[in-house]
Amino acid sequence: MKKLWNIVSRFNINNNKKSALYIISLTLLSIIIGACIWLLVGRFFLPELAGLFCFMGYPALFIGLFGGTVYLYNHEFETNNLT
Repeated sequence: MKKLWNIVSRFNINNNKKSALYIISLTLLSIIIGACIWLLVGRFFLPELAGLFCFMGYPALFIGLFGGTVYLYNHEFETNNLT
C-alpha cells in the first residue's frame, strides 16, 4: 500500500484528491489481482461467472476500500498550499 501511496503522492494535487485517487487505484488494483487469481486457480474450483465476481468483489471491498481507508486514516499528510 505504501508503494502505491508514494506513486499517488507525486502528483501535484491537493490531499483530498490524492486520497480519492489512492482509494480508486487500490480498489481497481485489487479487482485486477482478484481476476488474475481466478483465472489461475479459481476457475477450476468455481467455474461459474459468480466465482469470478466473488474473486474480484471481496478483495476490492476489503483490501481496496476498507484497507485503503484505514491506511489513509493512519497516514500523516504533508501540508501544502494547494486547493
